[in-house]
Amino acid sequence: MNKPNIMITGCAGFIGSHVTEEFLDAGYKVVGVDSITYAGNEENMSVFISNPNFTLHQMDIGLMTAIRQIIQKDNIEWVVHLAAETHVDNSIESNDIFMKTNILGTKSILDSCRETDTKILHFSTDEVYGSSIDKSFIERSLLDPRNPYSASKAAAEHLVTSYKNTYGVEYIMVRPSNNFGPRQHDEKFLPTILRKLEAGEKIPIYGAGQQEREWIYVKETSKATRFILENSSMNEIYNISSEFHLKNIEVVKRVCNLMDKNPEDCVEYVEDRPGHDFKYSINPTKMNNLGYVVDNNFDKYLEEYVAENRVKSL
Repeated sequence: MNKPNIMITGCAGFIGSHVTEEFLDAGYKVVGVDSITYAGNEENMSVFISNPNFTLHQMDIGLMTAIRQIIQKDNIEWVVHLAAETHVDNSIESNDIFMKTNILGTKSILDSCRETDTKILHFSTDEVYGSSIDKSFIERSLLDPRNPYSASKAAAEHLVTSYKNTYGVEYIMVRPSNNFGPRQHDEKFLPTILRKLEAGEKIPIYGAGQQEREWIYVKETSKATRFILENSSMNEIYNISSEFHLKNIEVVKRVCNLMDKNPEDCVEYVEDRPGHDFKYSINPTKMNNLGYVVDNNFDKYLEEYVAENRVKSL
């Protein structure tokens, strides 16, 4: 069976580069699109940039005519859409670029898919559900985004489903939980912990560090994404979840232990950010029933990640 040609937007980003690597390793021809300006960089693509089945277009996803022409020229059957602005703190500070990239950029991709009869696998986030108190969200749960970033992702989701209803654009949507692993941008939580420890500086922790996140290794997200694309029926939504939860302060303690540091000497508690969601929790039963169960060995993957980053810093 021939594999469909796919386009991956955000191929130079953290998750996007791993998803690209996953599809290339499985024998797909991949056309990558990335503006390579902020979170994306060429180093993230070093493991596959010379792969003969990979072609890169350095461009903005908002250039709909150009995107459409690439889809037509390369006989693209699927657009795996990951390009997005993702950092919550940045969205609170200034959110214009989030609205432009995450909403209008998604509209550009959808218009391209509409005009070329191309399917889209849209990457969303568990943050569209808002904060969880005593339950794990399922795919039919009400969306309740609580910051500009998650609101822009929820808006993009509504665009995707509206294009199916109005124009017949076929889609699959995934909502992964909190990813970690190689190539993650320095501004994110785990890279910040490592950077501060290596520099002998204090790790800033919001509030009392009791916010709880659900952690998943980025390569597991990539594997799940390919499995879902290959096995799901159309117009379905899936939570990609490890069901492994840790409070932020517990993550810091585990990293400190791996680096032989005393957590009490390495942390400073800072004022909590506005609208900080206390807990994210999503239910992966639908994905599990499709046939994929995430490997949630957090400690093993964390140890590998810390070891790799320590080697790079030497």
